[in-house]
Amino acid sequence: MRKIVDVRTGFVTEDPTWQPEPLPPQPPPAAITRRQLRLWLVRHGYTLAQVEALIDALPEPQRTEARIEWQDATQYERGHPLLRQLAGQLLDLEGAALDTALDQAFTQAARY
Repeated sequence: MRKIVDVRTGFVTEDPTWQPEPLPPQPPPAAITRRQLRLWLVRHGYTLAQVEALIDALPEPQRTEARIEWQDATQYERGHPLLRQLAGQLLDLEGAALDTALDQAFTQAARY
């Protein structure tokens, strides 16, 4: 509801049909911290062992590079090809469905 005040008379009227404009949606964060990603995984029923098993299944040298990324990164980028690959396998999604899931996951994880 909005109150309208006539500045000349001081008379106040109310408009019960008025609604504020909704805020535009915020874009998902481009990156989250290592801690945020791991907390999101655990809080959504995924284990760190599941991620490590996906990494172990990769061929070399991708496996070693993935281990370095997983163990040593201080933040994870939503658009990183390796993250998208592993997330797609873990969530069993691809394409637009994976994009939507990653957007939601990064938005949620950024709150932790």
